[in-house]
Amino acid sequence: MVSPISGGRSRTSPEPELLTHREFEDEYGYGYGYDDPGSQYDEPVLSDEEARRRRRKKIWRRVRRTSYVLTALMIIGPLVAFFVAYQVVDVPDPEKLANDLDKTVTIEYGNGDNFATVAPKGRRTLVKWEDIPEHVRQAVYAAEDATFETNEGFDITGIMRAVWNNLSGGGGGGSTITQQYVKKATGNEDKTLTRKALELVTAYKLSNTKDKKEILAGYLNTIYFGCRAYGIAAAAEAYYGKPLKDITKIEAATLAGVIQQPGRACSDPEWVEQRWNYVMTKLVENKWLTPQDKAAAQFPQPKGESDAQGMTPDKQFIWQQAKRELEDQGISEEEINKKGYKVQLTIDPSAQAAAAEAAKAVMAGQPENLRQAIVAVDPNTGGIVAYYGFNEGTNGTDYARGWYNPGSSFKPFDLVALLHKNKSIYSTFDGRSGRKFGGSTINNSEGNDSCGEHCTVAKAMELSINTVFADIAFHETGTAAVAKAAIEAGIPTNIGRDQKPLEREENGGQPDLNIAIGGGRYVARPIDMAGAYATFAANGVKRTPHIVAKVTDPNDGDNLIYDGNQTMGQPKQAFSTDPAENAKIARNVTETLIPVVNTTRNGALKCIEGRQCAAKTGTHGCAEVKGKTTKADNCAAWTVGYTPQISAAVWVGSDQNTPLRTKQGKAIFGSGLPGEMWKKFMDQYLKGKKKETFPKFSVLGTPQTEIQQRDDDESDDKRDNRSSSSSPSSPSSPSTPTGTPGSSAPSTPTSGRPSGSKTPPPFTPPGIPTGRDPGGPGDGPGGNNDFTGNDG
Repeated sequence: MVSPISGGRSRTSPEPELLTHREFEDEYGYGYGYDDPGSQYDEPVLSDEEARRRRRKKIWRRVRRTSYVLTALMIIGPLVAFFVAYQVVDVPDPEKLANDLDKTVTIEYGNGDNFATVAPKGRRTLVKWEDIPEHVRQAVYAAEDATFETNEGFDITGIMRAVWNNLSGGGGGGSTITQQYVKKATGNEDKTLTRKALELVTAYKLSNTKDKKEILAGYLNTIYFGCRAYGIAAAAEAYYGKPLKDITKIEAATLAGVIQQPGRACSDPEWVEQRWNYVMTKLVENKWLTPQDKAAAQFPQPKGESDAQGMTPDKQFIWQQAKRELEDQGISEEEINKKGYKVQLTIDPSAQAAAAEAAKAVMAGQPENLRQAIVAVDPNTGGIVAYYGFNEGTNGTDYARGWYNPGSSFKPFDLVALLHKNKSIYSTFDGRSGRKFGGSTINNSEGNDSCGEHCTVAKAMELSINTVFADIAFHETGTAAVAKAAIEAGIPTNIGRDQKPLEREENGGQPDLNIAIGGGRYVARPIDMAGAYATFAANGVKRTPHIVAKVTDPNDGDNLIYDGNQTMGQPKQAFSTDPAENAKIARNVTETLIPVVNTTRNGALKCIEGRQCAAKTGTHGCAEVKGKTTKADNCAAWTVGYTPQISAAVWVGSDQNTPLRTKQGKAIFGSGLPGEMWKKFMDQYLKGKKKETFPKFSVLGTPQTEIQQRDDDESDDKRDNRSSSSSPSSPSSPSTPTGTPGSSAPSTPTSGRPSGSKTPPPFTPPGIPTGRDPGGPGDGPGGNNDFTGNDG
């Protein structure tokens, strides 16, 4: 029997709890009623939707509570950390810092012999606030921190801007002068959040414990200004040879400008002038200088005092190049000086002496306007063994780093692009002069008018036929492929003083046809050309040319700080990920360059002791100026070549990019003065060294030629001799026409491609630029839109 009082409970059910009304929760943790033993209602049944809703509500309640806790910790934690750090950090003492002088730096040749020793110049000269002219202070503010006198030691806006710039791929540190002072004082320049946080705390404490005048004086007494000048007083003497009180407003902009990257101050005069312009603009923006004064101002050329005591000028250029290289690797000149590192170079003293001797011997008695540079690279390491960019009386210009039109010495990159298309060095093209491509006329050089309608690429390379290589770039590969091939070999992706991309124009289009013959805006440096040809010498293995072998800390047991051979000399397959194909491409290029040194017209370039050498000469013609130039005038001349052991680039030009003439008044070609210097250097360097040969040649691409049927045991020397003694019409046999070896001359399509080849889609590059190239000293073609003669 069921009792009516129990609400339907069985007599056998347990007794109800003493509390007759007990609040309970459902399975999701929500209370929604009372367990009333006397209730007439059953427990409510939840729908699935209601159950999910309550579950979500519970989850979000937990998330909110967790967020509140985390937010509190995020606010309280940094405040506690800031308070603790504020108590323990020390503010810098300028007197103590001034006594911590830079140490002696030891520089060695690659063989361990002493190159130079750079010793400290003495104690920094300390200045007080009142010793710093107001216009000097304003220049420093304009360059580094315009709000210095009002900020709290750090600038939140600047920090957020720096964070955004770095996240979006830009740069900029966002540091105030106070923060920079702290960073230099502590010597901790790690790019970590911990370091940055401590820097902010220290800068804030410094601003609250020191007067702004003391902070600025301490900063300007501490920082490095380049050219071995520590502190603003030393900088005034180093740059302008006068005491700080006599520095003018215009000169102050130079001193303030170099603070950003002091390591470039003594080696990059163009950069110094750019920074001066930047500071002058900022002075106007902050109303510390009138626009009229800025417009009337001329850059005050520093006196250019070098930090390299006792170094000859050519050594100074080597040391400057080493410092640039280390700066790019994150090792500043200031760090080198402060810690007294030992720097070992890749320079071979005998090779350096050979380069200097070659330059002086060949250029003796030549016109005073002529300039030259020689750079030699070891293909097996990428190390620069000789670096000679010095010229007497040229105000410290390093010509080994100058940008010049490479002329025909760029043609091997056309060939690489062609080989990528599986075409052979024995493919034939129309090599006649005066051919038109897209409305532009391409001429061959004077005295080397043509190699016929059916000229092989190999013969065109030997005779330096412009029209064949223009045809390759215009019809077969496209100019972008030529740029890509040059970059694969080792030419930088950005070229010229303005660092414009090699692979595209400003409008995003492909390079113009000038790239095929190294004219127009297409320029290269001797250091780049030596490195790119070293890739061919190393059978397609590319290594970045470098001048620093290693850096060690002698104060820490010669601890290795930097390994240049390991970092920059890492081998990389240049032209193909397939090592066999990569090597074959390089060896095919070499095959076309061997006859250049053996041909009758360039026979004087043959290497000593019958060694195998490969090279390409090149000249760039001047833009025609009525009454001043002729079609035969050249404004740049090169010889670039190699053996398996060494690659060397030689350039001859002038500061004004004017016509080059010998002391006899004759035009200078690549095979002339540059060729003489190249041979003299190569012979001296190779003398006594092992006689090495290039790998066995195997033709790549189509068409097939008789060279494939030659006896495998035939030596390369014999093949070279046959090539050099053959008639100008054939790369292989006196009886063979200039078409494919071993065949009759095919009928040539109007494009100049070999008979039977598949016609590719037409390629139309942009128009050919005229006039002087703003990216470098080289001139483009003349105003009639015709190419000037670029000759080997």
